Amino acid sequence: ALEPMAYYPITIAEKIAGEGLNEEHEADVELVLNSSAKWYLGTDGNSPVSKYDLVTVVIHEICHGLGFFDSMDAENSVGSYGLGSVPIIYDKLIENLSEKRLTDTTYFKQNSASLYQELVSGQLYFAGPVTRRYLSGARARLYSPSVWDPGSSVSHLDETRTAKADALMTPYIDLGEAIHNPGNLTKAILGDLGWINTRILPQKIKDTEELLSEIEINTKVKSDTAFNREMVGLVWSFNDFLTVDTLIMSSPLSDDSYSGMIQIPSYNTNLEYYFFVPDDFLRLYKSPSLAEKKPYSIYIGTDTVKPVISHSPEKYYFENIDTILFEAVVTDNLGIDTVYIEYRVNEGPLKYSGMILKEEDKYALNLYVKPELLRGGDIINYRIIAADKASARNIKISPSVNYYSIRIETLMPAVTNYSTDFYNSEDDFYNSGFEIKKPSNFKTTGLHSEHPYKSPNEDYKSLEFSSVLRHPVICDASGLVITFRELVLVEPGAEGSVYGFSDFYDFVIIEASKDFGKNWFALADGYDSRHIPSWETDYNSSISGDNSTYEGNESMMVEHAFYPRISDMISNGDSLLIRFRLYSDPYANGWGWAIDDLKINPLVDEVEEIKSPVIKVYPNPGNGIVNFTFDSGDHIKPVYISVYNWQGVCIVQEASFTEERITLDLSRNPPGLYLIVINGEQGNTTMKYNLIK
Repeated sequence: ALEPMAYYPITIAEKIAGEGLNEEHEADVELVLNSSAKWYLGTDGNSPVSKYDLVTVVIHEICHGLGFFDSMDAENSVGSYGLGSVPIIYDKLIENLSEKRLTDTTYFKQNSASLYQELVSGQLYFAGPVTRRYLSGARARLYSPSVWDPGSSVSHLDETRTAKADALMTPYIDLGEAIHNPGNLTKAILGDLGWINTRILPQKIKDTEELLSEIEINTKVKSDTAFNREMVGLVWSFNDFLTVDTLIMSSPLSDDSYSGMIQIPSYNTNLEYYFFVPDDFLRLYKSPSLAEKKPYSIYIGTDTVKPVISHSPEKYYFENIDTILFEAVVTDNLGIDTVYIEYRVNEGPLKYSGMILKEEDKYALNLYVKPELLRGGDIINYRIIAADKASARNIKISPSVNYYSIRIETLMPAVTNYSTDFYNSEDDFYNSGFEIKKPSNFKTTGLHSEHPYKSPNEDYKSLEFSSVLRHPVICDASGLVITFRELVLVEPGAEGSVYGFSDFYDFVIIEASKDFGKNWFALADGYDSRHIPSWETDYNSSISGDNSTYEGNESMMVEHAFYPRISDMISNGDSLLIRFRLYSDPYANGWGWAIDDLKINPLVDEVEEIKSPVIKVYPNPGNGIVNFTFDSGDHIKPVYISVYNWQGVCIVQEASFTEERITLDLSRNPPGLYLIVINGEQGNTTMKYNLIK
């Protein structure tokens, strides 16, 4: 990045990196619109004066998502900025009237009155070189009223001093106003932020034991604009940059590839270097961005560095497994020659099997273990051994002492139905971070996570706790119905967050495996304390630091039902291991998860119809027009209605928050039996509906 000591929005960071950086299912920009506003939905720009032009607002907000926003704040006569005092890239290009950067702490200290005065001065400017060229040397005037306007101040162009052609990013929109072109000024500002970028792409060079008198360094330069092809430079040092040398690299083919030759003074020496190139706007790009602080390096000499092995061991598999997948990331400064597994079953003989390079630095071995006739209680002890390409091989063994151990767990006979109240059922489950017990504030025995469950105290780390039913469940052609009572007090995600995204935080989930625990897939989306509003309220009612200290009790248990159906993941006759898993992300945690009265049955034949005195469904049988009435005296609302066909496919979902009567139209579906599930805070009600025509 041009400014290494600044944060970049994900959209710009991905542009600079040339690749996606967040999760595949995570959006780069999320836009929330007020559906009750008076929107003009046309795309022709002819918005009537009584409405707001939706296209204009969407383009405006997308530009914010592309990086047109600041982190400045002005409260209580104190000005501040940044995330942990580190500015975002937009902040770095804001100047006052006298051309002083607001992030220059020689003029304006963080959390200071002087910074506050600038933020409400009415005299702030965006001063990037691309913007200055567009404005013939001038700067873009920013909106900075004398009264701080959160969300608008600084992150918009000045309302009165911006030309109409460039007015999209001013703070206000009038009724009937339509601007469908971002304008050249907005494009220039985005260009300054990183959308006009130059990338230096050096060729990777590993350390070497060759006796070299010189070494060739190569790179490519890719730019969105012109760059000075006569000034692609290479700076290097052999003494930690106490002294440096510089050369201008040549392009033998007059393209974007450049090379330079460096003389090596002696053997057993370390070469450090970085590249630079100015673009057409006189912005000086370096690679790496921190240059002398964190340069590229090559060691020329005798190698004594051992490989580095990164491996996450599995704790267990179930008997009958036919293969076990071992994976590891193995790196070395010189290069890897060999990676292999040393293993033994119980006290048997040591055996060896090589790992294969699947992609850069990633090695794998799918070990065929069926001949081992693994049974419950067996232990596979193993370690990973890597040798590099040094003339005197450097060997790394992981773990450095003893072995990793995989325990083979016992399976019980496959079943078509399973039920338990968890009394005397300890042997039916393999638990890791769960326990079958009766806490002091519960009347019955159940399956419980730790109370409270643990959470890691390190970024990007996570913990998982699970309980696996040892009886494989044979899936019927109709699918399965899994019901249980539960209480979930785990950290709720951010408001509006959806399972699968990083802001969903902690969650619980029901999963299945068809290959004895090698691979797991979700039977339904994970969920957290927000699943029942009262759970979330209780979780948040007692917070100490980052954690909830609220303790669950039996009265909070609610019935829950899942309906796994035949799908791409499940076929008729499949034997499924069922797993209950609690996922914990860093820092915050709560009381945990409790499960009781577990029942697993075929969906059609074994579902029990529950009669409810406060819910009426009529007429039944009927022609598909189904009426639901709810007794307002019973506190079951809000309620969620799901209708499943006999294949287990959910064909209708409806929610009621205030109505005492709901009508669903199923008349377009074929005649036959349907399963209706009504979920409220007091639990689930299931009933069969007969559609006749």
